[in-house]
Amino acid sequence: MCRVSCHPQLKNLTLQDMKIAFLMDPLESMNLNKDTSYALMKAALQLNAEVYHFMLGDLSLKGDQPLGRLRKLAGLAADGRPVVGDTQVMNLNELDAIWIRKDPPFDRRYFYSTLFLDFLDPKVFVINRSASLRDLNEKLAALNFVRDVPKTLISSDRLEILEFVAQFSKSVLKPLDGFGGKGIEFVSADDEGLDEKIDQLTHQGSRWIVVNDFVEGAKLGDKRILLVEGEPIGAILRKSETGELHNMDQGGKAHPAELTEVDKRVCADMKPFLIENKLFFVGIDMLGDSLTEINVTSPTGLQELSRFSKRDWPTDIIQRIFQLCEQPQNPFA
Repeated sequence: MCRVSCHPQLKNLTLQDMKIAFLMDPLESMNLNKDTSYALMKAALQLNAEVYHFMLGDLSLKGDQPLGRLRKLAGLAADGRPVVGDTQVMNLNELDAIWIRKDPPFDRRYFYSTLFLDFLDPKVFVINRSASLRDLNEKLAALNFVRDVPKTLISSDRLEILEFVAQFSKSVLKPLDGFGGKGIEFVSADDEGLDEKIDQLTHQGSRWIVVNDFVEGAKLGDKRILLVEGEPIGAILRKSETGELHNMDQGGKAHPAELTEVDKRVCADMKPFLIENKLFFVGIDMLGDSLTEINVTSPTGLQELSRFSKRDWPTDIIQRIFQLCEQPQNPFA
């Protein structure tokens, strides 16, 4: 079992001395009812930790020292929104933990931010490790478990893509750097204008796209499984009533879900990979019995999982982070 699920007594701990910062998007952009980043930030504040917020543009390097222009959060307002206190430039090595919760796209600025964070002292617990965010594209990472993914081609060549699509009754095209369900197309080999659609997605052959054989069970919904320390803590089913794009950013609704035996086996197979790459908090996507993505940047679904399971997962996860920060050997740092 995941260690985070074995310590309900930790809620009695006082954690005022811990300093945790969230590197993410603007606070104003958070949806308080669904945002995982907000749930984690709120839990840390309620545990009386010192909580800070900063964005990519607040990062800098002075020599080999990573600095950040950090906004300290003074608590929660009556409407639940974080109250922003003083802003200070801080050496990030003074922190105990940094959550990287910046939403994709993983563009050049995101890439360079991970290089800046490589200069951190190893004692600072970064969730998830910056080098792993840089190395593991969320769609390509799933190919480390190729027996569980749909038949897949990564290409920018129109003829190669057309030849691959011709093998199946239906295929899925999506940008390699896509996120939130954006840019996904469902196609068949005999579709009118397929050449033009491929050229548009590949930017006339200059960008790679992912081509998958369509999973027949996809209409039943997309399962998001959340893993902490390599162990699944639960799942939600994202389902659209109007189409095949189930992502919640595309109108999908969350429903309770149970782990199947296949889900459990996929998670067990993946655990050594997650530990090796120091991926503390991950969300994987399953369509039926097929693995489609390993989300490492800012996995969502934690609020929905907490509501369905009637368990305060954000508090348990933050407490576990504090425990790991206090250990001389943190396997995820």
